[in-house]
Amino acid sequence: MDGNFCGDEFLDLNQTWYNQVPEFSSCFEDTVLISLPCLLYSLVLFINLFLIPRPVAPNPLPWTWLNISKIIISFCLFTMTCVWCGITIYDIYSVQKEPYSSLLSSSSRVVVFFLVALSMLKHRSCGITTSITLSTFWLIFSLCSIILYRSAILAYFILKSEDSSGVIFVLDMLFYPLIFIQLILSIFTDRKKFSTLQEAKIMEEVSFLSYITHLWFMKFILKGRKKLLRVEDFFFSTIYLTAKTVYMNFEKHWKYYMLPGKHPDISLSWALLKAFWPWITGVVLTDILSAILLLIPPLLLDRIIDFTTDDFYSWRGHFYAVLIFLVDFAGKMLSNNSLHFMFFSGIQFQSALMGAIFRKNLNMANSARKDYDSGTLMSLLTVDVKRIQWFTMQFAALLSMPLRILLIIYIMWQYIGISTLAGVAVIGILFPFSYYVSKMDWKFDDKQMKVKDVRLKLMNEILNGIKILKLYAWEIPFAGRVSKARNEEIKWIRYSFFTFVVTAFVYNCTPFMVSIAAFATFLLADRNNVLSPTKAFVTLTLMEQLRYALFQLPESVSYLIQFNISMKRLRKYFCCENKDGKVIGNDPGRGEAVTVKEASFSWSSDSDCVLKDIDLHVPVGKLIAVIGPVGSGKSSLLSALLGELYKRSGSVDLKGSIAYVPQITWVLNRSLKSNILLVKHMAEEKYNKILDLCCLRTDLEILPAGDETEIGEKGVNLSGGQKLRVNLAQAVYQDKDIYLLDDPLSAVDVHVRKSLFNDVIGNSGLLKNKTRILVTHDTSVLPDVDLIVSMKDGKIDEMGTYQELLDKKGSFGGFVEEHSIPKTTEESELENEILSISRLNSRDSAKSELGDGDQLLLNADKSAVDDEKQYRLTDDERMEIGGVRRFVYFNYVKKMGIPLFVGSAIGYMAYASFGAGGSIWLSKWSSDAARNGTRTTTQTVWRLSIYGTFGLAQVISSILGGLSLVLGVAKASERYHRFMLDSVLKSPLSFFDTTPVGRIINRFTTDMEVLDNHLYYQMEAWLNCIFSAISSFVIIGMNVPIFLACLLPLGLLYYFVLKLHLSTFRQIRRLESTGRSPIYSLFMEAIQGVSSISAYGAKKEFIQAFEEKLDGCFVCTFNTNVCNRWLNFCLNTLGSVIVFVTTLLAIQNRETLSPAVVGLIITYSLSVTDALKFLVRLNSELENKSISIERIEEYCNLKPEAPWDLSLETLTDNWPQNGAIRFEDYSTRYRENLDLVLKEINLSIEASEKVGIVGRTGAGKSSITLALFRIVEPFSGTISIDNIDITKIGLHNLRTKLTIIPQDPVLFTGTLRINLDPNNEYGDDQIWQSLEKSYLKTFVSNLSEGLEYNVEEGGSNLSAGQRQLVCLARALLKNSKILVLDEATASVDMETDGLIQKTIRTAFADRTVITIAHRINTVLDYDKIVVLENGNIIEVGNPSNLLENPNSRFYLMNKEAGLI
Repeated sequence: MDGNFCGDEFLDLNQTWYNQVPEFSSCFEDTVLISLPCLLYSLVLFINLFLIPRPVAPNPLPWTWLNISKIIISFCLFTMTCVWCGITIYDIYSVQKEPYSSLLSSSSRVVVFFLVALSMLKHRSCGITTSITLSTFWLIFSLCSIILYRSAILAYFILKSEDSSGVIFVLDMLFYPLIFIQLILSIFTDRKKFSTLQEAKIMEEVSFLSYITHLWFMKFILKGRKKLLRVEDFFFSTIYLTAKTVYMNFEKHWKYYMLPGKHPDISLSWALLKAFWPWITGVVLTDILSAILLLIPPLLLDRIIDFTTDDFYSWRGHFYAVLIFLVDFAGKMLSNNSLHFMFFSGIQFQSALMGAIFRKNLNMANSARKDYDSGTLMSLLTVDVKRIQWFTMQFAALLSMPLRILLIIYIMWQYIGISTLAGVAVIGILFPFSYYVSKMDWKFDDKQMKVKDVRLKLMNEILNGIKILKLYAWEIPFAGRVSKARNEEIKWIRYSFFTFVVTAFVYNCTPFMVSIAAFATFLLADRNNVLSPTKAFVTLTLMEQLRYALFQLPESVSYLIQFNISMKRLRKYFCCENKDGKVIGNDPGRGEAVTVKEASFSWSSDSDCVLKDIDLHVPVGKLIAVIGPVGSGKSSLLSALLGELYKRSGSVDLKGSIAYVPQITWVLNRSLKSNILLVKHMAEEKYNKILDLCCLRTDLEILPAGDETEIGEKGVNLSGGQKLRVNLAQAVYQDKDIYLLDDPLSAVDVHVRKSLFNDVIGNSGLLKNKTRILVTHDTSVLPDVDLIVSMKDGKIDEMGTYQELLDKKGSFGGFVEEHSIPKTTEESELENEILSISRLNSRDSAKSELGDGDQLLLNADKSAVDDEKQYRLTDDERMEIGGVRRFVYFNYVKKMGIPLFVGSAIGYMAYASFGAGGSIWLSKWSSDAARNGTRTTTQTVWRLSIYGTFGLAQVISSILGGLSLVLGVAKASERYHRFMLDSVLKSPLSFFDTTPVGRIINRFTTDMEVLDNHLYYQMEAWLNCIFSAISSFVIIGMNVPIFLACLLPLGLLYYFVLKLHLSTFRQIRRLESTGRSPIYSLFMEAIQGVSSISAYGAKKEFIQAFEEKLDGCFVCTFNTNVCNRWLNFCLNTLGSVIVFVTTLLAIQNRETLSPAVVGLIITYSLSVTDALKFLVRLNSELENKSISIERIEEYCNLKPEAPWDLSLETLTDNWPQNGAIRFEDYSTRYRENLDLVLKEINLSIEASEKVGIVGRTGAGKSSITLALFRIVEPFSGTISIDNIDITKIGLHNLRTKLTIIPQDPVLFTGTLRINLDPNNEYGDDQIWQSLEKSYLKTFVSNLSEGLEYNVEEGGSNLSAGQRQLVCLARALLKNSKILVLDEATASVDMETDGLIQKTIRTAFADRTVITIAHRINTVLDYDKIVVLENGNIIEVGNPSNLLENPNSRFYLMNKEAGLI
């Protein structure tokens, strides 16, 4: 040994590059390929051993064949390295023929494999299933081992080295295969014991190599082939994706930027970036690295073309082929992981913002709600948040694409020199133009968003007020309002698509314009310049990448613009005024629960006061009644106590927790039990007692599944009285200190009202020790309250006990005397007896209560079905199984218009054909130039002209194809919305009862958004890819026919991968789609019940429920992404194999192929792999998007109700002339398989007769109304009006001739005029007359806008009584022959009730009037009384005659009401 570290030269190019059998020197292998990685990993593994946390309790992994194999192989490797090291030491100090570099390599291997074996044992004992360090070690060492293994084989079999040792040979032959086996084993991981497995840490069982390749998802791919997947089958990869964790990270930074002195304009963006910076950084880094790696193949193309010309060393061609494969594969894998991180960030952004929107809704001040109605809030939650998520997919491009463009220009400079500047000049001209088009697109998107908000707001109102629309036959004018907004929206969508066509023009013309400018400058500047194949095809390949970069950058800018718009909207929403927690103090006067001192309130800081100079002192444990006429401020007073109003002056103090029963009942789409429990745990005894006292026990007996029966959205399967009692039971169960009760006795029968007051609300009831503030119109309860507050014009008019106010003989005394009927002594003595049996009567007679009135009855025979799930009102959302059916695609093409679709396909086919022609021409041109070496200016101009002609033809074809597609997609989108709107509005009311509003809104928002703004881009890309792939295969096959033989197996592989992917992907995608509806439904419930949620202090529970629904949806979104990443990995691998095979074939045929053709083939192989990958992905994405078409198709073909327009010869325009109604053996039910709610009704109502229909709650009174309007169809029998069977005419022919004043007054957003006359049929004089007769003229006259006064959503800026009077005005305006009052005066005071009754008696004196009444005194002077019980008529007659019979049911009801 001469003391040298290396026995030979470190790196000898003559031995490696310039050699027919290349190999590295032993010194290079010992140091770079062995010692360097071993020493680096030894250091890392040594540190890791000390950083592994010790488990609190012993938790080793179970012994399995996998970890046993890994550990045994590691010890075998360690043993072999020890032997190796021993031999090396012996050779150095005995034989003295080994260099010290060999000693370094062998000893470093001993150290690293000792640490590897030790790490594996440590991991098993600590329960660690995988290690990134070990995974990357096996990967890197395996790559080095390939070279070392080849060197060993060369040394022993080819070069036959004399220094070879038999022992070393055996070690080489065993050692390196074991390394490769360990690499394969490292992909798999052990499973922990089931008892220690936590869902949030499941990804700890996925190895690093499996994670970056996404092969860990293979188990779900295979599972999806075997069974139908459910949400429960999936999980997040990390806890940092769960809604709760995501929002906590976001909130921490958002609160910081909301501090004084910060920058609110950038606060939201920075809060998101700082909250989720690790994943955003990962996106940027991987995207930049992949962009750099994917620029290497064009440079390798240069080497390959040179190699085919005159390279002596044949191995170099194979080396280039392997290198282009590795670089292409690595670049695409990095790009794939960049996309994974993008989706990861997108889910975090979405989840954080949706959580913030939900929380803000719960905290927002009432003054801000006028700017944020339900439609706007839903648009923020759906569209704006989604657009922010889309931007995360483009964020990295804003940073990586400029770098990529600069690198491409730099590389092109190396080939064509200063001529590159000509191409850059073209870019300099086109890019600003492209940016200007993107700005136009932004403006169009902004306008589209505003119109979309209007449309969604209208749709939300229509769906919430659908019953009123059907009763009034107003579907057409309201559909017209939606269609008008939709047409405006389609206009901006079409304009936006046109900007994309212009952008596509720039995208398509840029490469050939840059090529022509660069080639023309290069060739015409110097006659000695020759367009060689290398220059031509390297430049052409770079041009393709430049085109992609130039297109993606403006697209990213466009997404950035949309992102900014949505961020501004969200920032404005998040920064709007919150409820002032300091409005309500907690220091009331001594012995008082509520103290209000000289307080004035308004709905906002810039509106008029609705309550003035309120001075109120409520003692602890007392019952306070608040009375007053309609619009006097009773409900506003309760809102003020809840902190919902803006306090102008004075103070409000409350002590204790609050329960609130709103005037408009708030029922959740849950079981009845869950509605009552709300946020409390079950206490059986307390629960049962409350059910009894709130008169709900009988309801449970008739509900199909008892208290587990699901209550439909907004309580559609409960009557008004039932909903009210559920709300009351809910409040009582919460066991609060202060109860705010907003007219809870209005919608129930007299006997139920007295029972509820005596047993629950009154001073002898369940709440006797609680502080109660009761808003009521019922004067009968006033003697039993502790204090009465009389309101008038927003002020407290009088206050005192019942007797004190009577003694004053003020307005209250007159009011009571007018509305009270004195009782005889005998009647007073009988009252207690009547009350004692009233609940018994209620329970006996309520057997058919469920669903009476408004909606859907569910009292199917309970004994017939044991499974409670069969009694769910709201079915699970329908989800198709299997692939999207072909007719869905065909129907979409039909909606587009077949000529437009064919025209677009021809356009894109021509585009691909002209592109291929231009490339072939360039190949021929460069081959001639290389062969001849000389050229003339005329030849150059002619060749450039031909090449330019091909490019121009491409652009024209692209524009024609794009325009055809734009027009077709916009047409299809408009038609689908029109058909779906028509189908939904023509559906029977039972459809809306069983379908949550959120589910329908989901179709009109998320699914429609796919058709509006996504499908065009998918179809455009799909047509481009399929024709691009075909043209590429044609060019490669023309020159290398043997490649066509590879097409069949490649095609089968692509098809196999696609089928594997689709079976799972479509299931997850559908789960994701159906998972959105519960999010929207809960959000709508939270919007409608925000006051109750705040009052009960239930925000935390509702936020938790919302987060659970977010997790259920986003876990599917995450796994959808991983499924796509798995597909991408498989396609990228196949694509890289195609490039490798094509390059090998070109190299093998270099003797018969010209360099230009080789360049052409490899150029197209590089592009066809991307085309094939995108084609397969787009097939999946197109099917994914087509799920939305499928879901919309479902709603375009809903089962309709009877025809709207169906006339008879005998039906005249002035029908009905008399208004005589006849029921003959009429029976009906709400749905098939349910019990009859009306049974063989026989009733004759004469013309102009006034008929009162009475009966206990659930007797079937409102069912009569629904039957008359044909909301429900007859099971048997008929109803005829003026001798015309109403089932023989159209629904609108019928409903337009009837008038109803409903129990629940519903108003719509818009002017007062629109709410009275949406069809614009009446003049101003007629409208003012109707307002005068409905006692609203003074109120409307005092409004500055008059009839143009803007009614807010749901009529929230009018009191409940005023809303009811507007409904009366509608009836007066319509003035039809038949008027129906469905408990229409339940929410107004007695005085207003009297005025309404007076109007009805005078204005409708010659009309037929049917009144369904809770207040029996309102129908005592009617011509006829109909008493219903359990769907049967038990009494009919004149009220005077019925009252003369002490045994009649009507007499008993009057007795109970204290009227006789």
